[in-house]
Order: sequence, then C-alpha cells, then structure tokens
Amino acid sequence: MGMAVGTGNIWRFPREVASHGGGTFLIPWFIFLFLWSIPLLMVEFSIGKKTRRGPAGAFQKVLGEKGSWMGGFISICAMMIMCYYAVITGWTIRYLGYAFSGALTDVDGAAALSLFDGLRGTGGAVVCHLAAIGLAALLVARGARSIERVNKILIPTLIAILALGAIRSLTLPGAGEGLAFLFHVEWERLAQPSHWIAGLSQSAWSTGAGWGLMLAYSVYARDQDNPVTTPIATGFGNNMIEIFVGLMIFPAVFALVGPQFLADITAARSQGGIAFQVAPVLFNQMPGGRIIGLLFFLGLASAALTSLISMIELSTRFFQDYRLSRRTGLFITVGLCVVLGIPSALSDPFFDNQDFVWGVGLIVSGLFLALFVVFYGIQKFAADFLFSHRPHKKATWFPIMIVIVVLEAIVLMGWWLFAYPGLALQCLWQWGLVLGIFWLLRKRLAAMTEG
Repeated sequence: MGMAVGTGNIWRFPREVASHGGGTFLIPWFIFLFLWSIPLLMVEFSIGKKTRRGPAGAFQKVLGEKGSWMGGFISICAMMIMCYYAVITGWTIRYLGYAFSGALTDVDGAAALSLFDGLRGTGGAVVCHLAAIGLAALLVARGARSIERVNKILIPTLIAILALGAIRSLTLPGAGEGLAFLFHVEWERLAQPSHWIAGLSQSAWSTGAGWGLMLAYSVYARDQDNPVTTPIATGFGNNMIEIFVGLMIFPAVFALVGPQFLADITAARSQGGIAFQVAPVLFNQMPGGRIIGLLFFLGLASAALTSLISMIELSTRFFQDYRLSRRTGLFITVGLCVVLGIPSALSDPFFDNQDFVWGVGLIVSGLFLALFVVFYGIQKFAADFLFSHRPHKKATWFPIMIVIVVLEAIVLMGWWLFAYPGLALQCLWQWGLVLGIFWLLRKRLAAMTEG
C-alpha cells in the first residue's frame, strides 16, 4: 500500500476527474481496475518473486535478448516518471512545512491558490525536489524497514483524515453541487478514445500497474506471500482511498473555491494541484483544523515518499541487473533524478510533457508485461509463476484476463493514434528513442546481465 498510495491518489486523481467530466471519468477508471491493473499487478508480483530480478533482468532471464528490450522500456518509463514524481514529493514536504509553521491557518480560497502558484516553477520547488530525492535515497541506502513501520501508522491515519475530511466537506453549504459533479455522467464522452486512455493511465499510475514497482518489491517477497491476494488488496485499497479523496475534494471545491476553479484546471493541466489548494481551506472549516491539516500533510508526504522510494528501488535494481553494485546503481539513479527532475520543477510545459508521455507510456509497459506471459505460455506461466505455491491450482479466468489486457492495449492505442495523431506523435518519438536504444544494445546488455 505504501508503494501504491501516494500523490497519484490525492494530487493526480482529482485533476483527472476535473479534466474529464467528473463521474464520466469514474467509469473507465473503475473498469480498468479489474481488466487491467489487478491482473498486471499479479503478473508483476509473480515475475519478481520467481526470478528475483528487476524488469530488465527478469525479461532477459526468461525470454532472452529478444525480450530484454521490453523489460528495459518498463524500467525507463518508471524512471522517467520518478524524475518528476520527486518534484511532487517535494511539494508535499514543503506543504508539511507550511502546516507545521501555521502558514496554512486561516487561508481562504484565493490565498491557497496563490500559495501553490508561488511554489511551482521557483527555486524553492527545486530545493524541495532535491530534499525529496536526498531523503528517499538515504532511506533506500539504509533500508526501508523503518518506513514500513511508520507507514503502518501514517497510512491508516491518512485514510482516517480523508474520511473525516469527506464527512466535513459533504456538510458544507453548496456541497451538493460538487457531489453531483463527481457522479454525473456525460455519456457522449465515452465515445472519445482520450477519455478511455485517461482512465486507463490513471488506474495504472495510481495502482502502480505496469511500472515494474510491484515486480521490484516482490524480489524480496517471502515464499508464503500470495501473488493473487496481495494485488487484489492493493488495487481495492488504492481505489477506496481515491473515492475518499473525491468525496473530500469536490464538494469543498464548489462550496469554498467555486466551479470556475475546475475550468482553470481543465485549461491548464499543470495547475491541477487541487489537494494542495483546497484541503487547507477545508481543514480551516473544521475544529482542530490545524492539527488535522498537519496530520494530513504528514501522511501525504509519507505516502509520496514511500512511492518515490519504490521508484528509486526499481531504478537501482535496474542497474544491479547489469552487474553494477547497488551503491553505484543508487548513485546513478540519484544523478538522473536530479538532472531530469529540475526542468520539471522549473517548467510547467516540461512537467506536463513528462506526465503525459510517460503516463500513457504505462499502457505500453502493461502490454509488454502481458506479452511476457503470452510468449512464455499463459497456462505455463500460471503454473510456474502465479500458482507455483499451489501446483494443482487451475485458474480458467487468468488466460481470459491476459487476452483482454492485450486487446485493450492494442485497440485503445490504435483508436487513440487514429483520432489524435498529433498527441500520439508526441509520445511515439520519445518511446521510440528508448525502445531503439535498447534494441540496438540488446546483445551487449544481455551479455552484461549474464555477467
């Protein structure tokens, strides 16, 4: 849950809901939890537990050099997201400082908007970005057992605060309008491929499906850890938290800030820091709001940090698979995150490009994970990987789910490419660059993984 729960739930989810018609967005988001995210999390958990390698190393070990480039793309896609995710984690750390100092006390809607806009794109955002990277890297280097212990307190605390915030938000005058927006369906939007692409990428982004993160963590899984029940619990828990976020944010948006705020977010994606802009105003409407706000941003910063830790762990594991030491892999990871993250901290267009290109890239990563299963043999994968702990277990549903995942990716990407060639081209050349490099170097990289 520490891997899955983070700013994708509290920062990205409200932005995507606001940008894609409220309740209309919830339809693909909900469907893809079952038809995309949970099956792929099962695949990732099974691969990591069986091979004890990261994505690139696992693909090389099982499929050989002809498949290693797919594992390389999965790793690079997650690493590119990591670079700007560290910027968002920096925002949560800064807001924790605001909450501790009392800077969020008594702020109204205009002041909250101004505070967030005054952080983005500044040197202060860069400093927070560097602080987030340094703290996460230190914890990865020292081992994250202490973070797991703290999360057992902070993650449930965050959920409790979200529930309290939702209850308070729903009792505000005018909250009904926000609740109506959250669950209102505009059926015509479902005919747009961009709507389904957005729902799928959000499900993948927030659950961690297709990132390779679950794969990297399951390298350390115990023999008794179940590759089926763990992903199901992670996926359902993740979506439950997002519903709490929606119930807290949107009634408060309409009651405290106004519906025009949603139009501003729709017009400018990078201004979608709804949680940062609305939550402080909402907590000021509650008894003990300063303490609740402090606990909220403490939980949010912790959730963001543990998600960033999983990305750094994945990147470090990527370099370890190529026979570099863990210390060297961590050093390279930190360097990449610093260099590629600073432009996202300073430039909204650069940030938006990274979020869009590599967020949609998770669909390609998910397709590659499904193809891993297909190339290995779906029934053989189920026996050797998914149910290795129960050798006589038969799962007729698993082949169906894998075929559905492959068809979803091909149909949606083809539909999207045909309908929006300009946006598709923006993604294709960047994906193609990564894929081309791995394809050209596949023999040399294969030799490195074999030592």
